[in-house]
Amino acid sequence: MNPHLIILFVLVPMTAGVVTLLLHRHKPAQRVIGLFFLLFNVITSLSALYHVYAGADRAGRILVSQMGNWPAPFGITIAVDPLAAIMLAVCSIVCLAVFIYCVSQLKDNIAGGYFHPLYHLLIFGVQWSFITGDLFNLFVAFEIMLMASYAMFCLGTTRDQMRQAYKYVLLNLVGSTLFVTCAGMLYGQLGTLNMADMARIALQGQLPTAAVPVVAMLLVVFGLKTAIFPIWFWLPDSYYTMPAAIGGLFAGLLTKVGAYVMIRVFVMMFGTAEAVTQVVAPVILVSAAVTMFFGVLGAVSMHTVRRILSIHIISQVGYMIFGVGLAIGAGLSEEVRMMAAAGAIFFIIHNMAVKCCLFLCGGLMVEHAGSDDLEKIGGLLPRAPWLAALFLVAALSLAGLPPLSGFFGKWVLIKEGWTAGHYVITGFAIATSLLTLLSMLKIWSYGFWNPPRGHHVDRPHDTPRTSGGIVAIAMLVFVALSMGFGAQAWFDVCRGAARSLIDPKPYITAVLGPRVLDDYGLHQRIAARDLHEAHREVHHAAHHEEVTR
Repeated sequence: MNPHLIILFVLVPMTAGVVTLLLHRHKPAQRVIGLFFLLFNVITSLSALYHVYAGADRAGRILVSQMGNWPAPFGITIAVDPLAAIMLAVCSIVCLAVFIYCVSQLKDNIAGGYFHPLYHLLIFGVQWSFITGDLFNLFVAFEIMLMASYAMFCLGTTRDQMRQAYKYVLLNLVGSTLFVTCAGMLYGQLGTLNMADMARIALQGQLPTAAVPVVAMLLVVFGLKTAIFPIWFWLPDSYYTMPAAIGGLFAGLLTKVGAYVMIRVFVMMFGTAEAVTQVVAPVILVSAAVTMFFGVLGAVSMHTVRRILSIHIISQVGYMIFGVGLAIGAGLSEEVRMMAAAGAIFFIIHNMAVKCCLFLCGGLMVEHAGSDDLEKIGGLLPRAPWLAALFLVAALSLAGLPPLSGFFGKWVLIKEGWTAGHYVITGFAIATSLLTLLSMLKIWSYGFWNPPRGHHVDRPHDTPRTSGGIVAIAMLVFVALSMGFGAQAWFDVCRGAARSLIDPKPYITAVLGPRVLDDYGLHQRIAARDLHEAHREVHHAAHHEEVTR
């Protein structure tokens, strides 16, 4: 694959957004063109994943393109490394499945002429976040993604939805302001915003002490977007108010982009700076424990499907940042750090598919029963057997039962946490998994297994609307099952991505050039030689003075 073709990851969704905007009065044409662009996006992302991991050793290659042929770090760099490649591949499949669900499920007043351009522009921002090579363009990608999400959040315009949209926009504006402020301060400290260049500075031990608090402030920025403790309060009351299709897209992508950026920034860019890791790692680990456990307690206490699933987003994010905290933990072996990073990456891509799938299942439950209140519905197993089976597989995957996909990511994180001596946090992770299983079984037993109770709407067993939704859900369940029964192959890819994060030298040389670190080593040797010569001169001078006396 030509490295310059990776620009397609931003050009394709951007073009799709513009074309569907021009066709806002022609919904059938929008759907056909959108489907074409999304299929092309899937093919491109899988091709990039194959080329990055081509070779028997699966060490991983890095595709780099410098915009306008300006050399890094002076120009705009886009890069697809092993981590970006696997995120792009899973993201493209999730977006295709949600689009199929949206076409069959969303009502005309929601999926109007402007829904399609917003959908593609959201993908544009997400994929740009994955491939950008500098911090300022990451901010720009975030803003594109968030602006599209602001508008999509308001589709449907219910009273609860608009009230929560106001909170969502306000908090993200605060986070964006803090983000661009931190970027400016880092540029003032380091003279660069290029990710590879900042990773080089940290690797060479040249990170100024004054930059450490600024890097720590980035934890607040990305923590707000990822919804970790203590800045998680906005998410549970927001996601459940949206239509299921949009909620599934947000649950599958937006918080995962935040987790991806935390891995990119704190593991690859600044993970070699001991001053940063000593400050950030303990905060991340404590936040992970609280996020996991109290998030799942909130989910267990709820009685509506979408609220349970919304709060579960928080508890599952806790596992992801648990892996980040272990990956940058001071005093841990490189193998433990690499396995923790691989476990976090595996858990992110598993959660992208499974969490999105569960939200879509929740939407079909409302379609069949007329409500998602567990006190009012039931008896869906004989009326929607395919939905019951697919929901059960996704729910057990989320809980982490072997051999499903959620088990392997949790197993690696728990194992490495125990090896690192974080017994309390590991205990919280195990308890969270058990309570997740309890809450998922509550949904299945109340909604599917129990007889109908209270308010019951007699709806047909199968309609074209529900059939399209089942196809979309089945696609995501298939991805989740492939991660479970083909866990070794998926984990090998995640381990290759983790290796490139723990040891950022290949990324640095791919972006900045092969001589950057060699030149630094030469300068170090010259400095060491000069110091040695200075010591020799001092020794000779002292000896000469002693002989003279």
